[in-house]
Amino acid sequence: MSDTAKPSAPAGVRRVLFVDDDKRFLDTVRELMSVLSDGRWEVLTAEGASRAFALLQEQTVDMAVIDVQMGVMDGIQMLSLLNRGYPNVQKVVLTGFANEKYRAACLSNGAELYLEKPTDPNGWQSLYGVLSELVKHRPEEGFRGVLRRVGLQDVLQMECLSRNSSVLEVSNNSLTGKIFIETGQIVHAQVADLIGEDALNQLLALSGGQFNLKMFTEPTARTITGQWEFLLMEAARKSDEGKMARDAEASTAETPEEDAARILGSALPSELTSPKSIAFVPAYEPVPVLPPSVASRPKVDEMLVCSEKGEVLYDWQCTNPNMWVSFFEFISQRGPRLSQTLPLGEFSRVEIESGGARVVVVITNQQGVMVKTRREALNQVIR
Repeated sequence: MSDTAKPSAPAGVRRVLFVDDDKRFLDTVRELMSVLSDGRWEVLTAEGASRAFALLQEQTVDMAVIDVQMGVMDGIQMLSLLNRGYPNVQKVVLTGFANEKYRAACLSNGAELYLEKPTDPNGWQSLYGVLSELVKHRPEEGFRGVLRRVGLQDVLQMECLSRNSSVLEVSNNSLTGKIFIETGQIVHAQVADLIGEDALNQLLALSGGQFNLKMFTEPTARTITGQWEFLLMEAARKSDEGKMARDAEASTAETPEEDAARILGSALPSELTSPKSIAFVPAYEPVPVLPPSVASRPKVDEMLVCSEKGEVLYDWQCTNPNMWVSFFEFISQRGPRLSQTLPLGEFSRVEIESGGARVVVVITNQQGVMVKTRREALNQVIR
């Protein structure tokens, strides 16, 4: 049932769902919150996650208040599913076993608040006050943006990597289309009379416009089955071919490595988001060593070594080690897929050049190494 078909709460009334596996606690919550809200809330209760999701499919809810320790599915797992299927529902964790480990996990999985269950009347009054303040402000359905510095491919990549479920509405002055994403996979696209991959490619070829990311709804058909990584690379390739046809000065098509570089562009550090070149070096291919320029020599700016678990083992002059660790993780996850998709063999390292800087990233089963260098004029070194 879509959100538009679900019954909504009366005007001015907020619908709040409490989820717990303790029926006596739920009965207490329903009675106290109904009295404290004085008709401003419609209080729903669900004994466990499965009953909660059944209620969410039947009617719209403004806020879900979830216990952490429940049978079958705990609160952290439920938060993850809520983020995918019901991103516009505000989420609060209410637990009787508060600790920092659970707190960090819940907040990182989308909970707005992490609260302890009340033990006295004043505690219930305080709980209502906090929840009431939060539920006053309904989140907008989806979020809007303008495609300028951020490309539509970047938005799709973030949604797919996060395994989100959403509908991406895309428009410019001449057309409007939709891309349907379910648990991180692109399942349908439509624009004008086109559907499927043809529609997806046309939308991804737009040079600018607006997007509106909304809650997932079932498409009229499922017309796309390919892996999202391949779909984005194929769309980038076709977009390049279209640009070449309009540009008489372009003489050669982009290589598969450049297509892959575009897909990975949003994962690069901010100073390298517009690199002049990204080279994915096959393990079997020897890399030619060029003699250094007579006018300059390389100078090491940064160096970092981390373990296979992402622990920093050595750090030299790195201003943001965590950024590079995240980049290592991204490459280690996507490198094997690119190796399977592109007929280039297994990658041994990634090389990036931009603005006179050069970064080499090597990842093995045991560790990751990053070295960033820059050409330094000899007359600045030899006096």
